[in-house]
Amino acid sequence: MGIGNKILILHGNRQTGELLLGRLTKLQKAVNKELQLEFVAPDAPFLYADGDEDLEESRHDNNDSASSLQWQRTWWHRKGNTYHGLEESITKIEQLWDNDGGFVGILGFSQGSRFAHIISILHSVTNGDAFRGLRGIVHVSGYNSPIPQNFMTYLKDHWSQYNNNFHFDESIIISLPSLHVMGSTDKLVSILESKALSELYNTPIPLIHNHPGGHHVPVKARDIEHYLIFWRKLQSIDEPAETCKVLPPDEEHAQAQIDEVYALSQIFPEFQLLSETEFIDPDNADPDDYSEESRKYTHPISYAILLQPEDMEIQQELWPPKPISLHVQYPVDYPDCSPIISLQHGMNCFEFSSSQSELLMKKLTLTMNDEEGMPCVMSLIYAAREFFEEGGLAKGQTALPQKEKIVSEDEAIENELQEPSLASALLPASDARMEKCRQEGWLISRKMMEERSNNSGKGGSWKQFTIGLVGKPSAGKSTFFNAATAFARQRGGMPSTKKNGSEDEDGIILGGAAMAPHPFTTIDPNVGFCFVPTVDGSCPEDDADGCEFLSNKGIPLGSCHGRVDGRRLIPVVLKDVAGLVPGAYEGRGKGNKFLDDLTDADVLIHVLDASGKADSEGNKVLDVINPINDLEWISNEIVAWVYTNIKQKWDSVVRRGRTKLLGLFSGYKQSQSFVEDVFTAVENYVRDNDGRDAVFDKLETFDEGDLYRLVSAFVMTRFPMGLALNKNDIASSIPFIEEITSKLPIHGCFVAQALSADKEMRFIRHHCLHQSVSSTVASNFEGLVWKCLQKALSLRGPILVFPVADMQTYEPLTGLNNFATRDPSLPSKGFINCLTSAGGTAPSTWDDNKVMYAVQGKNETKPALRDVLLMKPGSTVNDVFLTLKNKNVLEGEFVRAEAASKLGEKPKLVSKLDIVGPENRILRIMTTKRQKK
Repeated sequence: MGIGNKILILHGNRQTGELLLGRLTKLQKAVNKELQLEFVAPDAPFLYADGDEDLEESRHDNNDSASSLQWQRTWWHRKGNTYHGLEESITKIEQLWDNDGGFVGILGFSQGSRFAHIISILHSVTNGDAFRGLRGIVHVSGYNSPIPQNFMTYLKDHWSQYNNNFHFDESIIISLPSLHVMGSTDKLVSILESKALSELYNTPIPLIHNHPGGHHVPVKARDIEHYLIFWRKLQSIDEPAETCKVLPPDEEHAQAQIDEVYALSQIFPEFQLLSETEFIDPDNADPDDYSEESRKYTHPISYAILLQPEDMEIQQELWPPKPISLHVQYPVDYPDCSPIISLQHGMNCFEFSSSQSELLMKKLTLTMNDEEGMPCVMSLIYAAREFFEEGGLAKGQTALPQKEKIVSEDEAIENELQEPSLASALLPASDARMEKCRQEGWLISRKMMEERSNNSGKGGSWKQFTIGLVGKPSAGKSTFFNAATAFARQRGGMPSTKKNGSEDEDGIILGGAAMAPHPFTTIDPNVGFCFVPTVDGSCPEDDADGCEFLSNKGIPLGSCHGRVDGRRLIPVVLKDVAGLVPGAYEGRGKGNKFLDDLTDADVLIHVLDASGKADSEGNKVLDVINPINDLEWISNEIVAWVYTNIKQKWDSVVRRGRTKLLGLFSGYKQSQSFVEDVFTAVENYVRDNDGRDAVFDKLETFDEGDLYRLVSAFVMTRFPMGLALNKNDIASSIPFIEEITSKLPIHGCFVAQALSADKEMRFIRHHCLHQSVSSTVASNFEGLVWKCLQKALSLRGPILVFPVADMQTYEPLTGLNNFATRDPSLPSKGFINCLTSAGGTAPSTWDDNKVMYAVQGKNETKPALRDVLLMKPGSTVNDVFLTLKNKNVLEGEFVRAEAASKLGEKPKLVSKLDIVGPENRILRIMTTKRQKK
């Protein structure tokens, strides 16, 4: 910002500069300390007069007596589209700007934001001569309106030399950097009004911050960081703002944005990239490949995703009659700040009304607030689905505008400050009761796990079954991750060989999670595909008679991802996140980020340093510490995280009842049917043991123990945990491994596997880098990481369904050939070498001679049961049909289906509403359109 060091603060209607400045004390201190910027807040020149039409504005002002209006100021008196006094306000601020000097930015609140926008127009049409040095504007509760008639007169009278620039309307586009701050519960200026203003600023791309409050300037710690981010960016600009280019994101933010784009493009076939990209290899460009190996992205990135139900047949009536898309654009600092979103559709107000649109946008804004600091677009799509499928259209249609008490902007702030504490309605409980309730929640969870049924659940395909790795720092999570994923590259680029890559003499580079014997080696989550052996009994080939049936017919048994120890491998997403320390739920270590990353996981593996040679924070110790203590505090941290989040919203829960509580728990990426199962189990337990009936209908009677019991039951069931008892090659681990395995299940852990992740990682690295098979290394390989993954999968595994084109030969559907040869989850050449070196077999479509994936020729025998679908519990035959149809494997409409449990078994007709499971897992579906052979 050169030598400038002042920010002009423009107060709202019926306020004063001193009053607003007093409310910005925290922000002013933070900005002055870090950026050496000073706030200057002049008073508007006019006293407010009862009867003004300001701020669309009569809707906001009340009928206070004259005595209470003596101190209230306004920037103009509005009558129709004339702002009486606007010229005097501009002159006053212009004199202050020029005489004091050093101003570089403006923060305007409400009417002050409107004034700031008028100043920005004046600055733009005079090519920067008016308000020289202005670099950026912060709009808080800003809105757009038609250009005042007297402003045009002012321009012609005072700036006639720029007359050629005066041909514009209220939609003039401003090229100043801007930050737009808006409240999701602002009753005076809606988010849609503030978003409309933000669309008038486009170079550089405007930043948007949605806060959960109402009509005020938010100054909590998370809000202050957004102002600082914006003003930091302005300080880095040397040239005048009106000529500067769009600031690209830094490397870290750019990578996070591209990673999310790629992930969304893989999950949603309806993904449409709107911003420009350049193919790296135009001659071999794949239009469906959005990876950064294929494209060079131009920032800002923008795209659209069609919003539609998971179940097109059952839920379509709850959705709008015509397509509606979520449009997303990334600000430079995303995901540290919220994305810019809008709804795109071609419906009229009768098909999708403004009130319905506003309700949906409010839900999406709250979702962005909850996930601030993380990639959130996936959650936005789920939130939109929940809105429609929970009757959002009907609520928006029946909600009539209510006549609200008209208040001033300052009164709106006071009302918010006087709101009661969110946690005030939850009754206190003693430490002894909290511990008792925690144990009860654990017992409820154990019973649910023992009685779990494949028939319960919402159903649908499991697009990305995810296993999360947790544990204290330096327990070996990253080593386990690299062994399981064969050093999957995490960031799409070539990793540095100096940090977390390995390079052989031929220049082959391995990526993977960073590894080092100190805390927080892994800062961001590492995500990659691993390959998990299926659980015994989950596949038709587990039956010996079935394998004999195929052998007699000369039909090879297929597998899309290979086999180990005869077990089919299925692709699972593995997520290794930053180390966890005690107090993480309060933000210690990398706690909040760590815990937020957990919600992607379906099952957890706690990687435990069984040697006992590190403390709870991952630091090496001289004396051996019993690692069993780590089991309790890890599970307690996760429970405390969820408990604290729910407790903070308890006042709202009591007001809105069971539905609100159900929604909060569903926010941890879990279906409402699952949460209802937990509620029912807890309700039955309390009835049988405490004699209290229907406790969820009496939430006002809950104490802290009741909530802790509920959260414990939910967390232990939502995040079932397996144990990787790591470092079993160190002698001190042996007694601890024996003690822990003898006490299972314990502290949320149901299964355990002793292993040495380092030993297996070295085997994987050796065979990924070298083409020759070392019999010495292979003979020492036990495959214990695979066994650990298999045990974790058994805790909450998907339902495996095997779609086939023929019930005699079990050959694959032609439409799945693309998946079997091109899907990103397919093993790399290096992993296939590891697999065969360990005694396994390569995927059916892998051609070792050509070193590529390819389907069998027309006259070759097709492998049986090559493909498998991962379905959620409760899935029906129709869910399988819709999954295949969405993958463009099947076309037309459902006609009939036949199924079998075993190979060689006579197929039987099944209904489209039948639940899929072991008895009908081999499935052939016929449609109105004949499939290609």
